[in-house]
Amino acid sequence: DAIYEGNEGATVAISSVSGGGATESGSQSVSITITDDESAPTVSLAASSSSISESSASTITLTATLSQIADESVTVSFSTSGAATSGTDYTTLSNITIAAGDTTGTASFSTIDDAIYEGDEVATVAISTVSGGGATENGSQSVSITMTDNESAPTVALSASSSSISESSS
Repeated sequence: DAIYEGNEGATVAISSVSGGGATESGSQSVSITITDDESAPTVSLAASSSSISESSASTITLTATLSQIADESVTVSFSTSGAATSGTDYTTLSNITIAAGDTTGTASFSTIDDAIYEGDEVATVAISTVSGGGATENGSQSVSITMTDNESAPTVALSASSSSISESSS
């Protein structure tokens, strides 16, 4: 087959002997190992875009891709870093679960619009753990997403109540 299952074992034992007066000499069994010819899957991470407006109603799709089909579900968890803050600048990311027999799974990256000028901010999403199906991370996988601020930079105006003052005024 083309599915990674890891090595599998089987034991064949004689359960009964009949005919010709034959008998089993003790308890006879043989253990065999079926060596899987597929390699364990590795996980890669990609994003549908590298930037998004803070006020965008759309999302960026994060896709975890297995190099090989696995016979069990694979769960991919994330860590985040950068100037942008999870829960304040973008919604908390959920894990991606890739179902047994599939090679991809997705999660959504959504911004949170606020009324504060912060300038553009970057969030780096990295794979923190991979579990299930014998899968591992393909090297070190991460994507960087720039959230473009939709507020204008504040300006400062200076004004005076008068343009002149007498030296002797109190």
